[in-house]
Amino acid sequence: MKQDQTPTNKTAKDETITLQNWLSQDDSLVIATHQQVDADAAFSAALLKVLKPNAAIVFVRADSTISQPEVIAVDLMNGESAVKGLDVGSSFGLIVFSLKKSYPSFYKTLKPWANQLNLTDQAKRCKDAVVLADMVSAWRSVGLDDRTIVDRAEELLLGKLKFIRRREQQKTLAAKIPIQGGVAVLGPDDNVPAKQLFQRGAKAVVRQGKDGMAVILSRKAQESGISVANLQSSLNEQWFIHPDGFLASYGGPKAPKDPTESGVTLKSLAKRTRKLIKGVKQ
Repeated sequence: MKQDQTPTNKTAKDETITLQNWLSQDDSLVIATHQQVDADAAFSAALLKVLKPNAAIVFVRADSTISQPEVIAVDLMNGESAVKGLDVGSSFGLIVFSLKKSYPSFYKTLKPWANQLNLTDQAKRCKDAVVLADMVSAWRSVGLDDRTIVDRAEELLLGKLKFIRRREQQKTLAAKIPIQGGVAVLGPDDNVPAKQLFQRGAKAVVRQGKDGMAVILSRKAQESGISVANLQSSLNEQWFIHPDGFLASYGGPKAPKDPTESGVTLKSLAKRTRKLIKGVKQ
């Protein structure tokens, strides 16, 4: 890896071909990026590590020229192996956009972060609540080195991809849950967020898990004046009624309780909730 300053004038198409050629290989792959990593370098290297877990990561001078076919040089400009992403805004953006056909779930999940880094890597303003560049700066400020920062970025990417994959699976499961009288009923094996059912039109979700029971109202139900406070008289004193009236719970993940000691069965709680939705006071 030479050190000079002779940028390769490659288009996004050229860099995409370089990237795809590298991804098509299997043996002794190396991911190179510049030392003192910024967000683009860290997340680009981390994403390629997710795609090629056995690849080694090396940190080099920013003016290095890298042309070996087994090496991909992200957020670097010099050499045939360089992938800088100037045409799109960032190296990470180019990598994500290049995955649209080969890794469509990665592309869909990471596109918002790609759009963000396309802005921040060019010192443009970003209105996202979580800014990756700020995160990398925070890690740097507490003394994390380049390798640890890339490891943290990889953890974030893996977590985000796993979260989205699980959400898609939950969406499929939610489509199979019946909604009767505006109420969806979930048993211990139904790992579906209430939000997914609200999006299908449920006004309330009645849930029983291993750690307790709950009634959750949708925002639409709350706005129509429905409150779980009207269930309170039919529940024992161990139930928690949220002051805003959208949640009644017995136990739960934060404070587990045996649902068989709740004083109510799942079937009867669902029946009472349907009456509540219809406006019949408990």
